[in-house]
Amino acid sequence: MTLQRQSQFKKALALGALLASTLAVAGCHGDRIVADAYPQTYEQRHPIVLAEGAARLDLPVGGGRRGLTERQRDDIRAFAADWRKNGRGPVGMLVPAGGPSAGAADYAIPAIRTTLAAAGVPATAIISQRYPADAPGVAPVKLGFVKLKAEVPHPCGLWPEDLGHGAGDLYGETQNREYWNFGCATQQNLAAQVADPEDLARPRTETAIYAARRQTVMEKYKAGTDTTTDYRQSDVQVSTIGGGN
Repeated sequence: MTLQRQSQFKKALALGALLASTLAVAGCHGDRIVADAYPQTYEQRHPIVLAEGAARLDLPVGGGRRGLTERQRDDIRAFAADWRKNGRGPVGMLVPAGGPSAGAADYAIPAIRTTLAAAGVPATAIISQRYPADAPGVAPVKLGFVKLKAEVPHPCGLWPEDLGHGAGDLYGETQNREYWNFGCATQQNLAAQVADPEDLARPRTETAIYAARRQTVMEKYKAGTDTTTDYRQSDVQVSTIGGGN
């Protein structure tokens, strides 16, 4: 073999080794690059966030002799209780101006304010405005306030990739990863069921101790007796239920 051919052969071997090492590096880090770009858990893809929501109550007034029906008064009391617990800001009241409901609305406003005040909403917390009500039919008096809510920041049912075999999502097929919409409905339902959305942001503070129970336990401990609570069991036996022996 001539010197020229030996030189060409060595260059070919070096090029082949370089290509092999490049493919090996790409194979080792390929999963890592794609995984970082794709959220791996449903909490990452569908996080629960805190946002401002709205509580609203529409009152088609004019149906009661005193301006409000008994059902409407009950609805206002429940609305006020929700405001006392979850309200963030004043209560807004929109009164129809014009149209066939304007007179009935003006007649019902004192009853609405009185019911709200009796349910714990002071007059200083109510902001009243009028809105044009030219459409036919009964225009309601609208009550509302801002409240905190938990939600998933996007709708469920998004399918950015085709789940069919051979549709192009080669990485998803080979790695058996979760499809994008997986877990979205569960997260949305969990957010809707939380009684206080702030519980998702931080834990609640501990309640005060029951001093009487603590004193009882300490006295039993000092005396060397059992500190557990002795719950009384019912005298009813399973065999006697239903007339059995």
